[in-house]
Amino acid sequence: MQPKYTAEQWDRISPAMRNLAVGTVAMARAVLVDGKRPSEIAKEMGESRQLVNAAIKRVRDVLDKHQEAGLVPVMVWLPPELAAQVHEMAKPYMEAKPAQKKAGIDV
Repeated sequence: MQPKYTAEQWDRISPAMRNLAVGTVAMARAVLVDGKRPSEIAKEMGESRQLVNAAIKRVRDVLDKHQEAGLVPVMVWLPPELAAQVHEMAKPYMEAKPAQKKAGIDV
């Protein structure tokens, strides 16, 4: 199976998946980054193919919602005082479901 994301891209978008179970993210990563087949992951993890496919769908849904909202992940090392400012600016966007946009207007 052809990977959809590089490891670097996955690391950049992983903050969007912070509300998902670790196992869900691990299964999706194995398929979407490592290029493994869902049936292979199911066998390795002792899970059903349906569960692996559901994990991939959950991850894709989260990523799609963030992309539709026009959000991009940012990871940068900052001094504590600047990091606090960035966290304050990010608070409106740190909800489980990002705000939707219609014609450039937040809904």
